[in-house]
Amino acid sequence: MANVTVTSATQFIPEIWANFALEALRKRIVLANLVFRDSDVGGFTQGDILHIPVPGTFVANNKVANTNVTLQVPTDAAIDVTLNKHKEVSFLVEDPVRAQANQDVMARYVRNAIVPLAEVIETDLFALYAGFSTSVGTSGTDITAATVRAAFNALENANNTDERRSLIVSGKDAMALLADANLAAYFANSNTDAIRQANIGPLYGLEIYRSNMVPVVAGSPNSTKNLLVTPDAMILAMRSLPLNQAPGVDQQTYADPQSNLMFRMTTSYNPNALGVQVTFDVLYGVAELRDASGVVVLS
Repeated sequence: MANVTVTSATQFIPEIWANFALEALRKRIVLANLVFRDSDVGGFTQGDILHIPVPGTFVANNKVANTNVTLQVPTDAAIDVTLNKHKEVSFLVEDPVRAQANQDVMARYVRNAIVPLAEVIETDLFALYAGFSTSVGTSGTDITAATVRAAFNALENANNTDERRSLIVSGKDAMALLADANLAAYFANSNTDAIRQANIGPLYGLEIYRSNMVPVVAGSPNSTKNLLVTPDAMILAMRSLPLNQAPGVDQQTYADPQSNLMFRMTTSYNPNALGVQVTFDVLYGVAELRDASGVVVLS
C-alpha cells in the first residue's frame, strides 16, 4: 500500500468517518441508553467535577377554607460526578483515499476503534451495581420467570411505578429465560422476535435486554450481576474536550442526537509515519443517582 502524501491527505474527510463512528457507537451500547445522560459541549478537562442538581421532594398539604395555600421550598440536593475517565483509541491510515473509496474498509477501521470506547463506558456503568442495596436471586443459579417477578416487585415496592423499567441480563440468563417452561407459551405467542437486537422483552412490564458486558464476579459459585434499573438509577455525564486549532490539525466534537453520547475526533498528518493519524477520545464520569431505582438480579 502506497504511503499517503501531504497532498492526498487533504482529501481525508473526517465527517465521513465520524458518521460511521456514531453508528458503531450506537449499536454497541445497551446500559448507556437506559440511564440518565447529561452531556454538554464546552472546554472541560479530566478531573473537573460536575454538580448535577437533584430537585427536592414536595408533600401534599391540607387546604383549609379561607386560608392561603402552603408554599413549599424543597431542599434541593446535588450529585457530584467527576470527569475522571478520559479514554482514547488511535490508529494510522496510510492510504485514506483508498479507505474512503471502500466503505467496507472504512467501516472496519471505525468499528474496531469505537468498540473499545463503547465497551469501557458500559463496563464503568455496570460497575455501579456495587452501590445498590437491593438484590434478588441466587448466585450460581440462572434467573427464572420467578426471579424476574421478584425483581419487578422489589422495584415497585420502592415506588418506581411511572419510570421506564429495564432489565439487562447476561447471555446465559437470556437463554435461561427463553428456555424457562413457565414462559414457553408467552414466547410462542409473542409478536416480538426473541433477542432481536439484544431485546427479549417486554416481560412483566419490563423491557429486557441482553448484554455481554454484565459483570461476573469469580467465586464458588460465580456471581452474575444482572441489573434492573429505571433511568434515574445512575448517571452518565459526558463533556467535550477542548479543541486544538493548530495548523494541520482537524479536531471536532461529535454528539449522537439519539443516544446523547459524544466523542472528539482528531485527525492530522503524521510526517514521521507518512500517514494520517486518527484519534477518537471521550471524557466522562459515572455515578449512582438513586439507590431505590436499581436492583441487582443475581444469578
